Amino acid sequence: MRTGTRTTIALCAVAILAAGSLNVNADESTDKITLRAVTPKQFNAVLEKSKGKVVLIDFWATSCRPCRAQFPHTVALQKKLASRGLFVISMSCDDEESHEEALKFLVKSKSNVLNLRSTLGASDETYSAYEIDSGALPHYKLYDREGKLRKTFAVDPTAKKQFTTDDIDAAVEQLLAEK
Repeated sequence: MRTGTRTTIALCAVAILAAGSLNVNADESTDKITLRAVTPKQFNAVLEKSKGKVVLIDFWATSCRPCRAQFPHTVALQKKLASRGLFVISMSCDDEESHEEALKFLVKSKSNVLNLRSTLGASDETYSAYEIDSGALPHYKLYDREGKLRKTFAVDPTAKKQFTTDDIDAAVEQLLAEK
């Protein structure tokens, strides 16, 4: 993608956030699935706007086989629990050159969550900016209704047991039960 296109995308995202019109509701129609490139600052604005809901963020990449395998669970969780106050964000850690591939994956997955892509791509900067300390995907963050980070699900290569989707479900349910 040329620099002009990248600038246009960034300016559109800024305009959407500035206008306060970013739709933070899941859309049931797959023909409206989008993937927006955002900076860390724009991402933080989305998080701020999501206060009042329990927020689950799924950090993933198209090159990550476990990410793709777990992604249907993320989509299903949004569909199942949105009415109780869950808001799911998928954050692609793909490079700009993989934007269309990531979007095709999201459409195929019927990802009716808020789909974002880090403008920092697959670089170490993405892992640093979003505090993915392990430097490995998949990675999940769970925020409570006040916007406080309450739980992180990170791949730990040294652990005997990795987190499971059941662990994510239990943590989400716990936060949804808090009023």
